[in-house]
Amino acid sequence: MIFVPMKNSRRFWSWAVGLLALAALGTGAWFGWKLATEKPPEAPSSWTEREGPRPRPAHDGMVDRPQGPARAASKARLADSEQAAAEPNRPAFQFDRKGVKVDPWVAEVQALRGASLTSAEREAALAFLAGEQVPEGIGKGSMQWLSDELLTALRLQDPPWKGLAAALAEAAFQPTTDPVVRDYIMQHLGHWWEQNGAQPEIETALWRGVETADSTTPGTSLIALNNGYQRDGRADDLARVREKALELAGSPNATLAVRSTALSIATEGGGKESRELAARLAGEESTPLILRKVAEHALKP
Repeated sequence: MIFVPMKNSRRFWSWAVGLLALAALGTGAWFGWKLATEKPPEAPSSWTEREGPRPRPAHDGMVDRPQGPARAASKARLADSEQAAAEPNRPAFQFDRKGVKVDPWVAEVQALRGASLTSAEREAALAFLAGEQVPEGIGKGSMQWLSDELLTALRLQDPPWKGLAAALAEAAFQPTTDPVVRDYIMQHLGHWWEQNGAQPEIETALWRGVETADSTTPGTSLIALNNGYQRDGRADDLARVREKALELAGSPNATLAVRSTALSIATEGGGKESRELAARLAGEESTPLILRKVAEHALKP
């Protein structure tokens, strides 16, 4: 997945976000490579974007919940899918096999990039992302890796799936959706915005992501909103993002990852309140190192 946050003026910001994610979340997407042969780690991946990764405890069956229009057939199984079988040059897309290492699954999903997924495949993918079809015996880290690969395949369909934004927005906020997978979905909604332009479903989902209590999702959502509004030249909406970022940066209830990301976004506009907050955080000994470094950088001329 090739996604470049705002160039030049975002150099330090991107560095700070990457560093804080590394510190706050531990192992990253690189560690996913080892998951096929070792016991997968439980730590989530950091904020990265790659073309090439975030599960819930294994269970049988699916969770009963209200069905939205984008996921009306989410309980469809794919082993005998007539649509999938109609395309013999690629494997049927399915997650109901047991006792298989994650590598073949990742390869299977990667092979779907640029393809047009069948409606049954799309519904199974959404159910998987929402934690409703989780194979037994696979660690959390492996499932998170596979989820990110799956999101890439969905985003790179050819022709593009017009209903993708609405479907991902719905899957992101199911009770069974893992918080790290939700973070991944926010990332990919940001990439989808860059690929195809703004959509109400994308913006609504990202603002909802900002309000979650997840450890990283609010910061990830702020990044996507900040980039999107800058790219589209929407000054009023950009000001709204930075106002919210200022609020989160000063909140002791927000995680370190969220506060550091929010502070870097809030200070981009050079407003008086954001600089005052940065000065206070830079001068307090109790301020965590990463947050202090972000604050100090914001105060440079």
